[in-house]
Amino acid sequence: MTRHFLLLSLLLALIPALNSAQGQEEITNSRRNAIVRAIEQVKSSVVTINVVEIHAEREQDPFSGMFDFYFRRPRVRGRLVEGLGTGFIIDQEGHILTNYHVIQNADRIVSVTLSDGSALDVDVVGADERTDIAVLKVIGNQELSFAPMGDSNDLYIGEWVIAIGNPFGTMISDPQPSVSVGVVSANHRRVSRQVGGGERLYQGMIQTDAAINPGNSGGPLVNASGEVIGINTMLFSQSGGDQGLGFAIPINRARRVAQEIIAYGRRRNPWFGFRGEALSSLNQSMLEKLDIHEESGVIVTEILRSSPAYQQGLDVGDVVIAVNGESVEHPLDIDFINWGLFIGDDVVLETRRNGKVGIVKFRVVELSAADKNV
Repeated sequence: MTRHFLLLSLLLALIPALNSAQGQEEITNSRRNAIVRAIEQVKSSVVTINVVEIHAEREQDPFSGMFDFYFRRPRVRGRLVEGLGTGFIIDQEGHILTNYHVIQNADRIVSVTLSDGSALDVDVVGADERTDIAVLKVIGNQELSFAPMGDSNDLYIGEWVIAIGNPFGTMISDPQPSVSVGVVSANHRRVSRQVGGGERLYQGMIQTDAAINPGNSGGPLVNASGEVIGINTMLFSQSGGDQGLGFAIPINRARRVAQEIIAYGRRRNPWFGFRGEALSSLNQSMLEKLDIHEESGVIVTEILRSSPAYQQGLDVGDVVIAVNGESVEHPLDIDFINWGLFIGDDVVLETRRNGKVGIVKFRVVELSAADKNV
């Protein structure tokens, strides 16, 4: 009886401790949630990219003016301007994906640093200005962590995402990246042509309210599974700081561009082989003379006989209404769709000729040197 009583007392004494341990474990598990695990999965693949640009500046000799006003000697000196961006390792070969604008004007890449402070020597493999993608490669053979890739075609509006990058530069001395959490605010955003000056494919973008600040450019946008679904690229801000309007290039497009750069050292230039003018730029009298009744679209004004579009039936005077199901109103709309495609991709043009609906199908070919003046 006494033994049973002692055992019961011991068990009763252990219950609070067991409950406390179980409660602590539950708290620990709740703290180490999906967001934390996702960051842990990608963090070691993120790099800081420091670059230097040399600005030439003319200055007067401060002493010459004291002696001879007419013979001042202008001098040119270089002013170093530092730049900062982010990138992430995408494969075991050590290829690093980042934005082209991170290295665009760089005279030298000063350093590429991992989150643990390790410095990497890198070469520039190639870049594509239109899609704002650049690929670097780590020199030498070493084991590196690389980020798992997700599917940017499989996104939910409102799902959690994490932006990882280096917005502070030398203000903070340690190399670990910063993270910010938000949601997918919208998908397939068509950013205004004026944002990229008509030269950058900021179309089909992922919009997020995860804070994206200067220095975050080129860093990964990660889902709650720890997979990269985009490249943090730009923010809309009137103050220069984050205002909850960040945009990322979808990783599916970025990966295809990167594969082209790795395979060919460049992005092969997709080409439709024709030019046009917006119907909105023509006056009503001209539209009547051309027997055009459409309110919007692009009229073909030049086309090469060697182009795949011409060979499949497109001709001067045809009005292109849509490309691959996307309505077009301006020649740059067609350019943006063109730049987002790759050699061998299928193209379907919806056209109008003399009021009749037409469909022109062909495959994208590479722009050759002989075609560049078209």
